Amino acid sequence: MEIRNVMEFEKMAKEKLPKMVYDYYACGAEDHWTLQENRNAFSRIMFRPRILIDVSEVDVSTRVLGFNISMPIMVAPTAMQKMAHPDGKSFFELRNESSCLRCLILSTCATCSVEEVASTRPGIRFFQLYFFKDREVVRQLVKRAEEAEFKAIVLTVDTPRFGRREADIKNRFTLPLGMTLKNFKGLDLGKIDKKDDSELAYYVAGQVDQSLSWTDIKWLQSITSLPILLKGILTAEDARNAVENGAAGIIVSNHGARQLGYVPSTIMALEEVVKAVEGRIPVFLDGGVRRGTDVFKALALGASGVFVGRPSLFSLAAEGEAGVRKMLQMLSDEFELTMALSEKMEITNVMEYEKIAKEKLPKMVYDYYASGADDEWTLQENRNAFSRILFRPRILIDVSEIDVSTRVLGFNISMPIMIAPTAMQKMAHPDGELATARATSAAGTIMTLSSWATCSIEEVASTGPGIRFFQLAVYKDRDVVRWLVKRAEEAGFKAIALTVDTPRLGRRESNIKNRFSIPRGITLKNFEGLDLAKIYKTNNSGAGSYISGQADQSFSWKDIKWLQSITSLPVLLKGVLTAEDARSALEYGSAGIIVSNHGARQLDYVPATIMALEEVVKAVEGRLPVFLDGGVRRGTDVFKALALGAAGVFVGRPSLFSLAVDGETGVN
Repeated sequence: MEIRNVMEFEKMAKEKLPKMVYDYYACGAEDHWTLQENRNAFSRIMFRPRILIDVSEVDVSTRVLGFNISMPIMVAPTAMQKMAHPDGKSFFELRNESSCLRCLILSTCATCSVEEVASTRPGIRFFQLYFFKDREVVRQLVKRAEEAEFKAIVLTVDTPRFGRREADIKNRFTLPLGMTLKNFKGLDLGKIDKKDDSELAYYVAGQVDQSLSWTDIKWLQSITSLPILLKGILTAEDARNAVENGAAGIIVSNHGARQLGYVPSTIMALEEVVKAVEGRIPVFLDGGVRRGTDVFKALALGASGVFVGRPSLFSLAAEGEAGVRKMLQMLSDEFELTMALSEKMEITNVMEYEKIAKEKLPKMVYDYYASGADDEWTLQENRNAFSRILFRPRILIDVSEIDVSTRVLGFNISMPIMIAPTAMQKMAHPDGELATARATSAAGTIMTLSSWATCSIEEVASTGPGIRFFQLAVYKDRDVVRWLVKRAEEAGFKAIALTVDTPRLGRRESNIKNRFSIPRGITLKNFEGLDLAKIYKTNNSGAGSYISGQADQSFSWKDIKWLQSITSLPVLLKGVLTAEDARSALEYGSAGIIVSNHGARQLDYVPATIMALEEVVKAVEGRLPVFLDGGVRRGTDVFKALALGAAGVFVGRPSLFSLAVDGETGVN
């Protein structure tokens, strides 16, 4: 029989497998309503295909928890795979032709051990964990997963008791003779050693801790450095709790409809969960996926990827490792075709990222990024002023070779376009500043990391080589400033960009209306570990208000000399708008000036940056470089700034909105 789609693997598996085994894999809880709904719900979601868009190249690869994978389709944890095929570990050897590894999850109740699976080819593997009454069992399982170089723990949170699966009751299901749950071999479990293999599954199920609660998540985090994903979340309330309790990700799952009947299908629960986490952690879907169109629908509703369980079992039963390979390739091919035939809007300019970001981001977050001070006159003027500057083009000049590379503070960069410091990027995308750092390095230009980053100086440095500046505010406690500067130096940052226009924060009415606070689960990572006393008495959302209140309002020109005395890094002053302050910057030894009005977020009715630029350039008389930050959305804007004397430009909001839309790829 020629297999033409993923569903046909199940038909073949049903013929090959003993009834007890097939029913164990295929059945759901009670009336099977949710089991059917997991599939039926996908059929109620329609496409709105776009036309006349170039789809000659479609890239289905993605990143999961920082790992590159060939497609957003991964293998879910499924128990006792040797019941389907003698070589139950075979699909843990899967690797696609481009050597970009796929992601697979090993079940606690596997018939091949953690160590046996690790002995196959290298791969990206997560370990699915049940929480047992005996914490030592949990500790041992986690330790073995770490030692076997698994990359994450997937904690199943929807099985305090197992659901009522009537097919298993009728069949009097037992683990077939000769099979055992290999991950429990060698553990010091007392009673388990006295059970035969067929009874072992029931004993293990009975050892699941029914008292498992949110406090136990913290305990699990305390015994492992691996990221922990929570599998089995279906509601906004639990999604917010997951964020608050430090989960690295969520898998929307109803346990294959095997636990509680009449719960929502996973695709119907997905959007609620995605909205609740507000982009702070990735959300995945597990349940009902049988077509590439299902994958596309899940991603369109906010999933970072999908997991498939039964399709992997049935393809394994039908054709072994080759069947699983074929199943994954079918889904990948269908997904790629769906992307081509129902392609998302092509982004043709930087402004369009903001339109899409506005749709994706929570209103509070979008408004925080997009808003300006008071009437927002300067915010609009930052853009409008560029439109009043016209070109006088020259003709008949050889332009067959154009070099846009340049040097900034002695460093060669690919273009005079750099990334400005922007706060709290994890509100835009789970990878936050790490994605921006990778994209900026790949582009061969400079990133400026905000003091108020949601990834630390050290985390950003760990992304690899790059030319990075550190944005600094001066705080009342000079030890805080000293410590931040020292960390930037040790992490290989190349300059300090000192913000000089924020003795107090401007009045941003949208933040007042929205009662802005840092979302739960996000923190200002550069202030962790500093001896700031009160910061530790505030929650993450309160930390921002406290830290902003620590800015030194008495900060003056004499303090520039103090800053220079504690660092060998060049110090640029960010926030200069007048000739008088530009000349003072020269006098006090500044290494450069960034003409900026803080994204029009401080004082309204100040000049647009492009209008202030020429005055500042003339004042410094070429003795130090002048850069522009504010309002740049076009390559023509860059050219205008350089024509008026800027040595380069920085872009802030465009990097945030492109990050929100498409992560690292968007920024790049």
